[in-house]
Amino acid sequence: MTNLLENPGFEGNWWRKTHTGQEYGEIFVPEHWVAFWKQGGPVPHDPNNPIGYGRPEMHVINREPPFLDPLRIQEGNRGLKLFTFYRIHDAGVYQRVEGITPGTWLRGTGFAHAWSSGQDNPRVSDGVGEGPFFVRAIDYDKTDNVRNFTFTIGIDPTGGTDPWASTVVWGEGAHIYNAHAQVPPVEVVAQGTAVTFFARSVVLWPFKHCDAYMDEMELVVVEGGVLPPEEPPVVEPEQPPVPLAVAMTPEAVVQGEPFEITASGGPAPDKTAIQFAGGEVFWGQPTHTATSTTWRNVVVTPGTYSAQISVEGQVLQTMSFEVLARPVSGAVPHDFVPPREPYARTYVLLPPGAGDPWLRAALDSGVWSKYHWTIGGSADDAGVGPRARKVIAVNPQGWPGDLKAFFNQYYPGVDYVAIVADTPEDLRRVLSHM
Repeated sequence: MTNLLENPGFEGNWWRKTHTGQEYGEIFVPEHWVAFWKQGGPVPHDPNNPIGYGRPEMHVINREPPFLDPLRIQEGNRGLKLFTFYRIHDAGVYQRVEGITPGTWLRGTGFAHAWSSGQDNPRVSDGVGEGPFFVRAIDYDKTDNVRNFTFTIGIDPTGGTDPWASTVVWGEGAHIYNAHAQVPPVEVVAQGTAVTFFARSVVLWPFKHCDAYMDEMELVVVEGGVLPPEEPPVVEPEQPPVPLAVAMTPEAVVQGEPFEITASGGPAPDKTAIQFAGGEVFWGQPTHTATSTTWRNVVVTPGTYSAQISVEGQVLQTMSFEVLARPVSGAVPHDFVPPREPYARTYVLLPPGAGDPWLRAALDSGVWSKYHWTIGGSADDAGVGPRARKVIAVNPQGWPGDLKAFFNQYYPGVDYVAIVADTPEDLRRVLSHM
């Protein structure tokens, strides 16, 4: 069945759209989605709550630490996290879908779960303990911590974008913790040419951690319903394959100095592989474009070498080249001073513009006192060094261009880890769990 939502798995880009029209630094949601929330009081179920509902923070998260244990992504590489800290929330995201045929029967659902706790163990939620937990709200009548989080899916069949309007049809709620589970679906009949899909998280009590995770939203036509008209697919004429061309830079390869081999064209540039013969050659992850693949290499000993370029096991081209011995000199080439002894290094790379609060947050996390990790703000300084080196890039989106591609191109072999922290306090919490 065709999913009518755009970016339903949150794998695309992100933006800062909200239902108020105002952007906030702590809110960024998947592209094509809009953040909404209730703010202030009263709180009918808890009249002693003086703060009321709070505006949550919302982040697009990646399949990387600290979201791997426990896993906070249902499918793919991205998901959505929204949370409040010692505050309750009634919030979520919505998407308006146009081009619907009036009278179409639609079903909406998605996946979600919560971390709900007054403690700091991310695997444990108060009231349910550790491990996956799911129960329909209609089947649970106890007044305890299990009821703290309720997830629901709603659809406004008129296309309105007010989450609290009477026109929104809400499905059954569910209390879901520690691992993703499917939120009970909701079905409606479209009353016009547009409908609005809502994914909602409601919290009752202001625990320390009120974290909601969402992924894999779905809006489909129920079997027997009417699909909106689709444009016929455009069939592109088949193009002949581009011949493979191989170039080496520089042409004179010197022992111990990096050089690049680039294969352009061929039947499948993204599946092009290289194999060396003649001695020990080191190379990092290749850099791919739509039309080429580049390998950055270093040869240990001088001599005659060959390189085979292949696609899916078929050798397309073989080239031979000479590696010259490094000139004997009392000085170290390129002003590089090698380490006295081999060692491993981890570098916490802060983004451009990060001031003293970010540096203090990294120090307060304990990574210096426990591991003596290097903390700095130079990508080149992070990339050079021993063979065993890791770069923990904080907010890589703050750098111009693709930071991971930068390391792959200029410093192959780096163990690259990206983390996103909206505030220095977020950075301190993330690093303290590493």
